[in-house]
Amino acid sequence: MIHGGDIYTQTIEQDFSVNMNPYSIPESVRECLIRSISKIQHYPDPSQMEFRRKIAEVEQVDISQVIGGNGASELLLAIARTWMPKKALLISPGFYGYRHALQSIGCEILEYRLKEELDFQMQEDYLDFISEEIDLLFLTNPNNPTGRNIDGAILEKIMERCQKTKARVVIDECFLRMSDVTGKASWKQQMEKYDNLLIVNAFTKLFTLPGVRTGYLISKKENIEQVARQLSEWNMSILAQDVSAHCCDILLHTDFEEKSLALIQTERDYLSNALRELGFRVYPSDTSYILFYVKEEEKSKNYSNKADKNLYEKLLAQKVLIRDCSNFQGLRQGFYRIAVKNHEENEALIEKIRKCYES
Repeated sequence: MIHGGDIYTQTIEQDFSVNMNPYSIPESVRECLIRSISKIQHYPDPSQMEFRRKIAEVEQVDISQVIGGNGASELLLAIARTWMPKKALLISPGFYGYRHALQSIGCEILEYRLKEELDFQMQEDYLDFISEEIDLLFLTNPNNPTGRNIDGAILEKIMERCQKTKARVVIDECFLRMSDVTGKASWKQQMEKYDNLLIVNAFTKLFTLPGVRTGYLISKKENIEQVARQLSEWNMSILAQDVSAHCCDILLHTDFEEKSLALIQTERDYLSNALRELGFRVYPSDTSYILFYVKEEEKSKNYSNKADKNLYEKLLAQKVLIRDCSNFQGLRQGFYRIAVKNHEENEALIEKIRKCYES
């Protein structure tokens, strides 16, 4: 499977393959969804007026600079179909959704390969790949599956280069509110300077709403109007619009985001340290998931002397799902990604991983 979350073909009790907030969905969000069911006999608002107004308030942009999508994935496809790029630049390893969107229009894809020996951190040599032929590039901040934020100085140089070459830049910030530089690295305030900038975001991860499908795009008014032509008239359900507006109120009036980030940081440290003690190579992460590698060739006093590259299957036998990253471009067998969950769940995962190598 090219994504996590395959709970439909297997019996799963713990799903660490999808990267949701370790806090469970807020009760008020559940209540909002239940209230919205009473409206399902009506069409949703095709203008998304209340949804867009709330997003604009949270993101501190004009309402004309916002449009909603049936998840971020729909917006990626709409962007590709709006401008029909001939040649695009992707980072590998990276999220498959960009490749899917580009392949749907027959776009040629070039790749910048993150270096394992540099802990998959983007380097300034990325700029060398932005030629005059590149029409569009996708950036994920923080990256998936590596969890690394893009250095702000490098990102600024990328934007300056793309402004000169006239390449459009799509920045996916779906995990930014759950990363260590939350708020500070968003480029939403730079839209007046860069008319080639499009920012994709969603409440899927922060509020644990993957089944609702709610995302949004921020860009200059002219860009939003063009993308809107690629979307259906009622692309967001009443449930998606209502719950997203409610999530905005939570962000505006509570400390939910701050509490979530604090828990992520604490539990990410716990998981990273526990995995290292078991003999795995753990890569630095700035967000709510961790990439690690089963070091088959190394020996230690712990369990890596018994480690093989079938950890996915071993955990699946215990009804635990993790993300096998061997099908990511730029990775190989033995790479895995796990979500950061609450402490009880994280402890249980570590114990089950330990159990994999005790027999």
